[in-house]
Amino acid sequence: MLSREYPSLYIDGGWQAPDSTERFDVISPATGEKIGFVPAANDADIDRAVEAARKAFYETDWPTRPVAERAELMERLAALIGEHAPEFSDLTVDELGHNKITADVYHSVAPTLHWNYYAKVGREHTFAEVREADLTSMAGAAGGLIMKYESKSLLVREPVGVVAALTAFNFPLPGIAQKIAPAIVAGCTAVVKAPDPDPLTLFAMADLVTEAGFPPGVINIVAATREASEHLVAHPDVDMVTFTGSTEVGKKIGEVCGAQVKRCVLELGGKSAAIILEDADLDTAVPMVVALGAGTTQGENCTCMSRILAPRAQYDEIVARAIEVFKTYKVGDPHAADTVVGPLVTEAHRNRVLGYIKTAVGEGATVAFGGGIPSDLEHGWYVEPTLLTNVSNDSTIAQEEIFGPVIVVIPYDDEADAVRLANDSKFGLSGSVFTSDPVKGFEIARRIRTGTFRVNTMSADFNSSFGGYKESGIGREHGPYAIDEYLLDKTISIEPGEEVPDEVLHALQVVTANV
Repeated sequence: MLSREYPSLYIDGGWQAPDSTERFDVISPATGEKIGFVPAANDADIDRAVEAARKAFYETDWPTRPVAERAELMERLAALIGEHAPEFSDLTVDELGHNKITADVYHSVAPTLHWNYYAKVGREHTFAEVREADLTSMAGAAGGLIMKYESKSLLVREPVGVVAALTAFNFPLPGIAQKIAPAIVAGCTAVVKAPDPDPLTLFAMADLVTEAGFPPGVINIVAATREASEHLVAHPDVDMVTFTGSTEVGKKIGEVCGAQVKRCVLELGGKSAAIILEDADLDTAVPMVVALGAGTTQGENCTCMSRILAPRAQYDEIVARAIEVFKTYKVGDPHAADTVVGPLVTEAHRNRVLGYIKTAVGEGATVAFGGGIPSDLEHGWYVEPTLLTNVSNDSTIAQEEIFGPVIVVIPYDDEADAVRLANDSKFGLSGSVFTSDPVKGFEIARRIRTGTFRVNTMSADFNSSFGGYKESGIGREHGPYAIDEYLLDKTISIEPGEEVPDEVLHALQVVTANV
């Protein structure tokens, strides 16, 4: 049985008593009752965690171990998480409030997928290659006395070092897996900062890290006060920061990393638009868009389709169809098998979402469905799934990320207008289009300024890159591309006529690239 009460922090391969006397009480979003706690690390605790990660990287063989050995440990961890999947699912529902189906099919399964995936692609990744070239014909003139145009070098991709990983509350266990699995297989070490409202699944993973056999200090797990979190990001012994969360916090992290010339990957906010073209199959498109926008994770999803762009001629029909979908959604106990919309993560977040709905109405929007707190639910942080019409694309509700079960429907005149509206946002994380013409769908996709896009689907591709344009972030997660974020390229040049020693080539499993 996974614990729900943690008096200690996971540092240097074991549980260590915190210097801090503060702690985070974990409150069930469904009942408002306390279900567990973890320590809230202070600066001294962060220093110990970073020092453990620093020693593991700079004073052991971890970054130079064969990638297969690191991958094997990751597969062991994946197997252990899989063995405890039912417990992780229940714990996720209790501390986060997402419904049981989502917890069963995503929250408790995706971490195993990520750890196994990066073990596999890590083994196949190119960490070193010999590069040879003769660029004489490209020089356009005689030369090569200072820099020879014929060249040979060994390009080595080395781990960046100590990584601080901070994930959002909505997907803590899979979110951290997609962040640090590529870092770990690359040879980095990590300090994981768990989200304040729901840190329990990550703390529960800590014992499995030990059981899997990871050396002390390679993975450290803490929760932290705001001040200590800032201390972690700015720590001089942290070589890179990976963060998922709000754009506002991401900007501050970017400023700190920029001042220190420190690498960062920032996966930030979104305000994605779903374009429904006139030829779309509405029987498929509308339920799919509403499900991702307000169902399953009650809108607590950075890629949710919170703006539906509807052809003006079909606007009323699409609104009516969306309302019918909303009517089928049961709101209530997230453990119940038929619940679609559970509670929001905290009371403060519920009030924030309700505040946005109130602002929208004040700016002229009409509540077509929902808009308040369910009258039959006395406890918990619930918000009715909400559909808003008469919304202008420049309104607050259409421009800011709500992170709740709130969808707006905005009419457009033609395809050019739909593309303009979709791009009229400071965010650029995701989007979608629905059409019976796949060629048209891909053409629309190329015109939308987002890092990911979907044509007639709501599915995501874990084998391809994920990240944002504009204020939705920098850097990429998912796919083999994520590993490159945690690597630094080093070029070691030799005389063109010389050879890299066979012992070096064998140790690095080198490939050759000729130009």
